[in-house]
Amino acid sequence: MEAEEYLIEEKSHILALNELNLILGNRLKDNYYELLNGKINSDFLEEVLAINTAIKAVIYCMRVQRKECYKQIDDSYDDDFEYN
Repeated sequence: MEAEEYLIEEKSHILALNELNLILGNRLKDNYYELLNGKINSDFLEEVLAINTAIKAVIYCMRVQRKECYKQIDDSYDDDFEYN
C-alpha cells in the first residue's frame, strides 16, 4: 500500500515541477533576442539555466522512484523515459 500512496501523492508534485520547467524554458525562448544582444545579464541567464537543470534532475529522480513503485505493484511494468 505504501507504493500506491507514494504514486498518488507525488504525481501532482512531478506535474508542478514539470510545468515550472516549461515556464522557465519558454521565458528563455521568449527573451532570446534580448539574451543575444546582452540586454539580460549573463549571470542571470546562467542562474536560470542552472535552476532549470536542477528542476529536470529532481523530476528525473522522482520518476525513477515512481518507476520503482510501479515495479513493486506490477513486475511487468516498463516505463521508457529519459532524462531529456
